[in-house]
Amino acid sequence: MYLIHLGLPKVMTFKNHRDFSPIQVRLARDPNIPGYVSRMHSATKNLQESLPIFFACAVLSIVMDVDSSSYGLAWIILRIIYYFCYVYKLNPYRTIAWLGSVICLALMALNLL
Repeated sequence: MYLIHLGLPKVMTFKNHRDFSPIQVRLARDPNIPGYVSRMHSATKNLQESLPIFFACAVLSIVMDVDSSSYGLAWIILRIIYYFCYVYKLNPYRTIAWLGSVICLALMALNLL
């Protein structure tokens, strides 16, 4: 999922800009890049903030032999929903999906106690 997040904005802009510069440079350089590509990049940056917490909870769940798979699966589904809601500007649903994913992370952490 993370690799798709990283690759989609680059793929969407590579058609018109055949360079291998980072997406931040492309977004700053060309104002004609569609807004949804910028939102894809922002959604990826948001994922980068919560992904380490998810990995830590998932690894600790495995090490401590605690079943948190339902919370983990719900987190992944909510993050996918969040991504599409962010890209298509579905603001109230985006907030609900984000809040649900944060609650799943909290439940994963509480399950470890």
